[in-house]
Amino acid sequence: MQFNGWMLDVARDQSPRVDALISLFRRSHAAGYNAVGLYLEHRFGYPSAPWAAGPGCLTPADAKVLSASARAAGVRLIAFLNTLGHMEGFVRSEGGRHLAEGEETHSVQICPSRDECVRFARGLVEDALAAFDDEWVHLGGDETKQLGQCPQCASRAASIGKAGIYAEYFGPLCRWVLERGRRPCLWADMLIEHPAALDALPRETLLFDWQYFNRPHKTTAMLRERGFDVICCPSIQSYNSGWCFLDETRHLIDEHADDARRLGALGVLVTTWEFTYFSTFESVAPLVFAAGRRLAAGDDWRSATAFEGGEAYAQAAEILGVQVPAAARLLAPGSWRLLREHLVMRQNPFSLWRMWRGEACGPVGDEILRRLDAASGLLPAEHALRFPIELHRVAVEWVRLVEHAAQAYSAGNLPSCAAILEDGPQLLERLRPHLTRVAEGGGSRADLARLDRLQVQARATCDRLRALPADGPWRPAFETLVHDRCIPGDQAAWRCRWD
Repeated sequence: MQFNGWMLDVARDQSPRVDALISLFRRSHAAGYNAVGLYLEHRFGYPSAPWAAGPGCLTPADAKVLSASARAAGVRLIAFLNTLGHMEGFVRSEGGRHLAEGEETHSVQICPSRDECVRFARGLVEDALAAFDDEWVHLGGDETKQLGQCPQCASRAASIGKAGIYAEYFGPLCRWVLERGRRPCLWADMLIEHPAALDALPRETLLFDWQYFNRPHKTTAMLRERGFDVICCPSIQSYNSGWCFLDETRHLIDEHADDARRLGALGVLVTTWEFTYFSTFESVAPLVFAAGRRLAAGDDWRSATAFEGGEAYAQAAEILGVQVPAAARLLAPGSWRLLREHLVMRQNPFSLWRMWRGEACGPVGDEILRRLDAASGLLPAEHALRFPIELHRVAVEWVRLVEHAAQAYSAGNLPSCAAILEDGPQLLERLRPHLTRVAEGGGSRADLARLDRLQVQARATCDRLRALPADGPWRPAFETLVHDRCIPGDQAAWRCRWD
């Protein structure tokens, strides 16, 4: 295969240090990769959109240093933008709200029908072309689910369809990039959904076929038959899990590599996503580079992982990535990161208790803790993999703490319930040293604020509990009491729905 690359998502709260990225370039080359992609979205200081440059984002000066350093390290550095969908960081910032497709507060897309949006997207691309010097520039284009939503787009969709809207937006943009001497790239999912749009694209457009749960053989074959070069794109399965679904990751990468070779694709791009909401790149980095060794030289997964992360990491990863997910339905492949969803993302940690109390408080929870202890015992202090181990352990212990409090509440022992819940914020505090190290290394600083929010919710519940009359004939159900929309005196709990 001509192309063997991987992509780092820096758009999700990340503030990567230039020196750390340069180190990744060197490590990438050593692992057999010949290209690295930086997925930027709003986390780049676009000169044409200075209002979108959040604290810690990469700058054009950084990009020039990184491009030169990547070449020196023996890898290409490719800029991955988004120019239609996944524009949350722009349209939810003051200065970009007017660009949104549909209702501003819920939009994740700019409008493809308005000239001002087209000019805005081209400005982002022009900024990237000036800062990054690789032949390829990735224009995004994935998951544009809002096509045809606003009145202007709806009118056009009635005439030319969603495929027509997509084609009339990206066809000219790709030709515009070619006129500037670069090669445009697009994610292929919307083109697979709307294949009529392929006719509008110049055949030099390079299509990135991401399939995170299936082999790409059917879709890549269709795109190749239509005359396009294709890159097959598996993912490290960390964004959709408590840590990483290890077997699924390995099988997916192997299948994509096999299909890419068989169908004459240009190569493979291993994607990584969403290192936020208590997920970190450092903990899966050895898997990324093990994948490079497997793709480039055919190394077996076990030896490649041990080479990149050490024998202790390889053993602990098997426990955390295979054995722990196998122990509980909530953690199993296909569960879509329910642990992080309900502990962190919903901003009310009591949601995890409601979802997981049946498993976490019984033999399943005991088995998970045993497996976590085994994994932890393999690793040195402050190892990156200790964070996801501790996250799982805290999650089990949190659910058990809340269940203990719920039982005291049900028995009418409100003082005991309050005393138990008052230990909750300190239990959650055990995650702070890990989150602090991640933030200091260029990871999510927002996660520290998210931890603060979880502790606020725990303390607010204690406050509501202490405000209840100790001898009243009625009190809210415990599930109502711990809901973030609980209103004292609202017996019907009209807004307390666990959706």
